[in-house]
Parts: sequence; structure tokens; C-alpha cells
Amino acid sequence: MSPADTRLRLVDSLHLQTEPDGTGRVVDDRTFTAARVNASARILLEALREPRTREDLRTILAQAASCPPQEAEEPVARLVEELLSYGWIE
Repeated sequence: MSPADTRLRLVDSLHLQTEPDGTGRVVDDRTFTAARVNASARILLEALREPRTREDLRTILAQAASCPPQEAEEPVARLVEELLSYGWIE
């Protein structure tokens, strides 16, 4: 399976809370790491509650931002790499 076909999802220890302004707060119960994320990242984190491919995430972000999927490719790639480095998705 290629990396593009790999299904990613949030780890069970990660909790996401939506803030009134559309951003979010993330807390990892394993490491007690917390972060505030922008609205785009929050949308993708919510989507990752279910297994998703990178293409799924590009489509979700493109729809939310009303842009072509090609424009969502780089932001999704950066976020996925960051989430993987934190151990927040598997």
C-alpha cells in the first residue's frame, strides 16, 4: 500500500474541543501535551476520528476552504507530517 492509500486516524488518547471561534484545543492524555489549532487543522482532526486517506483529507479541506483540491495538498501534507511526529495519528 502506498503512503497515499494509507488510512490515518487519531490515536485514542487524543481529545479535541472546538472553540467558539472555530479553532480547537487538542490534549493528548498519554503525554499531557496540549495545543491550540487553527480552524483548518480542527476540521481535519475531526475528520481523522474515522480512518481517512491523505486524498480524503485534501478533499475535506478543499470543500471547507472552497478551493481546488490541489491547493489543499501542501497544507494537508504538512499537517499529517506534524501529527505523525507528535504521535497523534496512526
